Amino acid sequence: MRDITVTKGPEPRVVRLHIRWQGGATETLLVQLPQKRADATRYPSPFVERIRELAVNHHDDEIATLLRSEGYKSTIPGKPITRGTIAWLRYKHRIQAPRPSQGTLSVRQVCEKYGVSHWVVHYWISRGIVPANQRKPNAPYAITIDNKLDRRLQQWVANSAHLHP
Repeated sequence: MRDITVTKGPEPRVVRLHIRWQGGATETLLVQLPQKRADATRYPSPFVERIRELAVNHHDDEIATLLRSEGYKSTIPGKPITRGTIAWLRYKHRIQAPRPSQGTLSVRQVCEKYGVSHWVVHYWISRGIVPANQRKPNAPYAITIDNKLDRRLQQWVANSAHLHP
């Protein structure tokens, strides 16, 4: 062998080896490069779409449990589908978490509505001043505020020396 020239072809993940032998003969070999690690562990589109469907009504840990029960496997051998896997895929593919029930507000929305901190909203929740429900422990609150309570909270914030020093 006299020399070898390596060139990238127009095809992805393929290189061409141009070999020139001592006698002057030439030969070209196509070599398929191995798959990138990121591509090898990428989840297929149907899997991501199934997460998108389930995310309408389910949280990450519930989605992981449902997918495992449906026979889905992680693309990383020996690693189960976990809540963290689902959270990462929702982030990566911009899949929204389930929305609170119709007519309810999140803690952040109550903070914005009344111009108070999340500590104040949690105080109101812990004292039973605002009705709030959680689907399960550590899940976001769904807060219901009717017109009467809305007026009461607006007056409370306006008249509080603690909230407006």
